[in-house]
Amino acid sequence: MTFFGTRRARQTRVFRPTQSWWERLRESLRDYRIVKQLLIGVAAVVVLLVSLQSWRPRFPYREGQFVRDGALSRVDFNVENVLETRQARHNAEENADPVFIKHDNVIDDLTARFRSHLSAVANAESPAELDPSVAQAFGLIQDAANFQQLHTLLRDAVSVGKLLDQLALDFSQWLGGARVVGILDSRALADLQIAQPEQTRIEIVGPDDPNPSLSYAPLSSVILEEQLRDTGTLGKAWTNYETLQPIRLWVEPWISSSLSGHLVYNEKLTNERRQQAAERAEPQYDFFPADSVLVPAGAQITSEHMELLVHEFEAYEKVMTSGQRSLRLLGAALLLAALVILMSVYIAGSQPELLNDPGQLLGLIAICGVAVGTGTFLSIDPWRAEVIPVMATVIIVAIVYNRGLALLTGFCLSILVAFATLERLDHFACLMLLCVTVIIPLKTISSQATIIKAGFLAAVVGFLSVWGLNLLQAQSLASVWQNSAILWDSLKLAWWSLVCCFVVHGSLTFIERVFGIVTDISLLGLTDVSHPLLQELARRAPGSYNHSLSVAIIGEAAAEAIGANGLLVRVGAYFHDIGKMLKPEYFIENMVEGQLSQHDNLTPAMSALIIIGHVKDGSELAEQHNLPQQLVDFIEQHHGTTLVEYFYHEAAARADEDHRTDADESTFRYPGPKPQSRETGVMMLVDAVESASRTLSEPTPNRIQSLVREITLKRLLDGQFDECGLTMSELRIVQESVVKTLLAVHHGRIKYPDQKTA
Repeated sequence: MTFFGTRRARQTRVFRPTQSWWERLRESLRDYRIVKQLLIGVAAVVVLLVSLQSWRPRFPYREGQFVRDGALSRVDFNVENVLETRQARHNAEENADPVFIKHDNVIDDLTARFRSHLSAVANAESPAELDPSVAQAFGLIQDAANFQQLHTLLRDAVSVGKLLDQLALDFSQWLGGARVVGILDSRALADLQIAQPEQTRIEIVGPDDPNPSLSYAPLSSVILEEQLRDTGTLGKAWTNYETLQPIRLWVEPWISSSLSGHLVYNEKLTNERRQQAAERAEPQYDFFPADSVLVPAGAQITSEHMELLVHEFEAYEKVMTSGQRSLRLLGAALLLAALVILMSVYIAGSQPELLNDPGQLLGLIAICGVAVGTGTFLSIDPWRAEVIPVMATVIIVAIVYNRGLALLTGFCLSILVAFATLERLDHFACLMLLCVTVIIPLKTISSQATIIKAGFLAAVVGFLSVWGLNLLQAQSLASVWQNSAILWDSLKLAWWSLVCCFVVHGSLTFIERVFGIVTDISLLGLTDVSHPLLQELARRAPGSYNHSLSVAIIGEAAAEAIGANGLLVRVGAYFHDIGKMLKPEYFIENMVEGQLSQHDNLTPAMSALIIIGHVKDGSELAEQHNLPQQLVDFIEQHHGTTLVEYFYHEAAARADEDHRTDADESTFRYPGPKPQSRETGVMMLVDAVESASRTLSEPTPNRIQSLVREITLKRLLDGQFDECGLTMSELRIVQESVVKTLLAVHHGRIKYPDQKTA
């Protein structure tokens, strides 16, 4: 028996296996946006690694710093003993050989003069006939017997001329041995004032090329008196010259008085040799083995301690292996990766548009890299000015982006700079405290004095923070109060904090141009209605000008009601309709009563094209006059992609079955973009409401309130507020503010008895 019945159709479900982490990763890497962000993150890590020089060890000591646990040497090292080295160089300089220049022509001249003087003695009959200098040289003055003896020896020769020639030849040969070494006369020796000639060595050089040395000799060996002794060079040579030996009694006094200038002391060359000897002197070192105490526990680092610590650091850096450097690099990379991920998560949650802008991200990375590198460099003694780049970067980020991102940036920079310099928690705390202090007043840069006031506040906080951190580590209040180094560090930190804010304040215009932002200070300058564009708008399109002023008043109040930048809305309202000045007669607010409309002779599509064109004309005028991009955004976004309803409905009414394309809605919509910020969203609503309120014959509170609600709802349903970040609660607050301001503008007045109705 077959059972027939209804059968419920079974639904087949397809179960897909859960993807593994590897598959999810591969799928994510196919998204170019994720890959781009990963590459930017890697670039950030690399830039900061280079800025930190992470492969190098840190030198965490500064003069005046307290070292609670002391400092030990990690390696063996030597430190030059300056005093001993100086003494060694002084000794080498003192022991340097005096330099003498030898002039051999002096001996030749002396030989000729010797023969001439002997001839004079031989030809004279008495000492009186001799030249006094000759008589004095031979010792013959007032000594007739001595003269007669020498005269007789010379005259008894068979031939006086031959005898004199032979004596001159023997005299020259007799001086030959001393001539090679050099002869120093007694007068030159007296000028040297050398106490112990026998222990002094001299250097002898030639007159033509004094640089290469001819010889070195003991000073005693070249002194003439020493050479004339029986043990000297000249004294030993007497036995070799029988002709000359009989007159030895007169030759030795003569040569002592006549010889001069064979060896001449040269002070310049001697000083050069002394300097060279001092430079060649080996430095003297003190040896410090590993684990030596360089700074005792709890001591304050002095200049002597710093010298030891620097030498120890340099010695340690030299012996570091590539493995140790790689390990430091890896640790720094992991730390930086964690900070980059932290920054990315925050940016993705609070400012996703920044995460999708590679240019802005790379700019932020570059600023942080420069801040870390500059801060590391400026932290060395005597500057200790690492606070300048850190605070400056935080202020710039707060101005360009927001205070939340600036706070996180300050946290990351404080960690990195503290890690790159002193590696101390109190240093990080001090830097972070200053970053927070300087961020607080920067909600808006409403005046020139805002950043300067922040600088003075940071200076006070910095001064107090140094004292507070030192008090935490001190043994007593007196030890801190009487320590001038702590006072100096406090004043230095306060001063650099103030200098940083002055530098940023002076560079504010440059910062605005580089990052394409506009601060309230610049906006205040643009609120002056004497701006050429506003003056031209008032002259060509007075109705549009008055409309802009009204929108500015209403928009500023509405923006401030929701915490937006009211000043930016006011300035944006001033310039939002400047494009109308090129064709003012096509806009109804510029027409006078009884004037024919220019649109009567145009098709609806052409009229809409002219009306829409004022947005493009306005943005071009703004760029020509170098208005900031934020104001250009107001010009381009204040209509969003709304519909030019009047001409669209007119075109639709004229269209027939064969001309449906004449009423194509896209032709009658503004090109956009839609408002991208709360300020431009407020601007769109206020602009539409202010224009529509002028059409109310009796602007009663109920009518104004209904008008504002109607326009708001229309823009909301049209999706114009989808991209500006305005919430429903904020839209409600904006509506209430707009209604309140419009009621104040359109308030009724009591009619006076004699007033005529217009």
